[in-house]
Amino acid sequence: MTKWVVIGVVVLVLGAVAFVRMSAASGYERQAMTVEQMKASGGLIVDIRRPEEWKDTGVIAGAKLVTFKDVDGFLKAVGKDIADGRPLILVCRSGARSSAAAGALAGKIPNKIISVNGGMSAAIASGYKTVRPSK
Repeated sequence: MTKWVVIGVVVLVLGAVAFVRMSAASGYERQAMTVEQMKASGGLIVDIRRPEEWKDTGVIAGAKLVTFKDVDGFLKAVGKDIADGRPLILVCRSGARSSAAAGALAGKIPNKIISVNGGMSAAIASGYKTVRPSK
């Protein structure tokens, strides 16, 4: 019986190591986060949706609003804000565009990059009250 417990523990540890390596290899993380968790992380929250989407649903208070079109333009817009090394937290409607943007940014900056699973749809569904965009 002890032999099987040891084998089980070894398999779990190896699986965990493989998962961590896969996450690190992608250069970014996908996480389900509440708005409170995003803010508590100290990261720069960037809503990468289009202006008409910001107007339709509202935005996270304090989020930077930068539509992601390309890596260079995006980094020009947020570079000064993440120069201190803080994490970059990307939010879109559902998490698909933020994941694609995070993949494009991976390896281009030293910051931790987080794509928020579920995006604004999840935040709103959880009861978060958005604010009007300032743009």
